Amino acid sequence: MGDAPKDYMDDMVSKVVGIEIEITRLEGKRKLSQNRESRDIHNAVNELARRDQHALAATMSAAMPSRDE
Repeated sequence: MGDAPKDYMDDMVSKVVGIEIEITRLEGKRKLSQNRESRDIHNAVNELARRDQHALAATMSAAMPSRDE
């Protein structure tokens, strides 16, 4: 945009319109690598713990599938 003529940029900037949107609901999902192999999940849990992210490591560990892949 630095190469656009000043009058063009002034015209475009004058046409910018701000809007306000009220947020009435938030939806989210959590994904803790449940679809990964057990060794990958263990490595992620160990790395999170190493980085002092113990709460997330514990949550991820608790969400691990009980089967071994």
